[in-house]
Amino acid sequence: MKTNFKIFRTTLAVLAVALLATSSFFAAGSSESKDDEVVIEFQQWWAVELPDGYMQNIVDEYYEKTGVRVNLLSAPFADTKTAIMSGLSSNTVADIISVDGSWLYDFADQGVLTNLSTLMTNNGTDETLFTDQWRAKGSAYALPVLNFAYPMFVNMDILNASGVKKLPETWSEFLDVCDAIAANGYYPFALNLATSSPSGIQNVYMGYAWASDITMKDENGNYAVAGDKDMIEFAEFYKELYERGYLIPGMSALTEQDMTSKFISGEVAFIINSMAVLQAWRSDNPNMEIATLRVPVRDGYNGKSGMCVASWAVGITESCEHKDEALAFIQYLFDGGINASLAETQSAFPGSSLANPDYSASDPVFQDVYGMFAKGFPINEFTGMKKANVIMVDFINALIPYMEGNVSVEEYLDNVQQAIDNVYGN
Repeated sequence: MKTNFKIFRTTLAVLAVALLATSSFFAAGSSESKDDEVVIEFQQWWAVELPDGYMQNIVDEYYEKTGVRVNLLSAPFADTKTAIMSGLSSNTVADIISVDGSWLYDFADQGVLTNLSTLMTNNGTDETLFTDQWRAKGSAYALPVLNFAYPMFVNMDILNASGVKKLPETWSEFLDVCDAIAANGYYPFALNLATSSPSGIQNVYMGYAWASDITMKDENGNYAVAGDKDMIEFAEFYKELYERGYLIPGMSALTEQDMTSKFISGEVAFIINSMAVLQAWRSDNPNMEIATLRVPVRDGYNGKSGMCVASWAVGITESCEHKDEALAFIQYLFDGGINASLAETQSAFPGSSLANPDYSASDPVFQDVYGMFAKGFPINEFTGMKKANVIMVDFINALIPYMEGNVSVEEYLDNVQQAIDNVYGN
């Protein structure tokens, strides 16, 4: 817990939980006096992406109901991990932290996160409340509150201006459409490969591959990219996009934020991104005609399409002195009404089995994506991967020389395989 609370604690004889005595939902909390105030800190990026004041209203209402105060520590996604690591080094890390799938294994392995399986068992938590639990080393360490699909977004203004009449469904059709867009003076597509925030390798690069069920794993569940014919074919397709000039320049320095800014400013026709940004785009450029499509698949592929998913997940830090109270607040986020409202507000899929969001008034673009998602399957092979960020950076460092023509496709995939094997000790 934080230094200010430790000082506060020294002046009190008893700590408080102040959970509702009449509600079984909060019964796992504590028996401490209501006269004292428990303070929990929550480090997250959610408040930055939600409408102004939305997340604060949730914690304010929670305080009114329970007497437990949750202080929000908010930063953009790109800065949240830095804030968490800084808190760890100074022994001031928050009690609850938002967790990205690529951080999960490392945070669990390093002892940053509490073993939720043990905590929930000790508290008698009804685990059917959660539609998913993120596991590492056989135990749950984070719980996804919301799940976001990563479809391909389209600036229809650019396509209309370029004379494109039909959205592409295959790789060859995508190349043809990109050709028409480039001929009209626009950049067709963007690939963000900045190693400072390497999410582009999962969300955009492999997100495109997963649509055709091209994966990094073999039938035994082992990471096996070296010499894989499907990965070779996919890599060659992406290299063709680069060589034809269809990717916006500067991919090695392009962050996700840069990419989304270029899309909403009308510089690029297609990007793969999270549905979480849609509401912000509507506000920033309400006149842009935005559409979505299933990520084009390789020619001849007729199977289901995988769609990259990312989540707003939460975990409790091992240094938290009030784990029961922290778990109670997390359960509150999975309350059916609250979780449904979050899902509706953010055009996301709920993480609570009790949530029944009403999407009838949602953005038509989201409703299209919801239909695509229902016909395919969610996938993110980096969630729970050991040292996922390290591997993603190495992946990028192997990909760029290949795209630029400095190494062969076989060497490129061998280098990716070596990076994975170095981490997993193979």
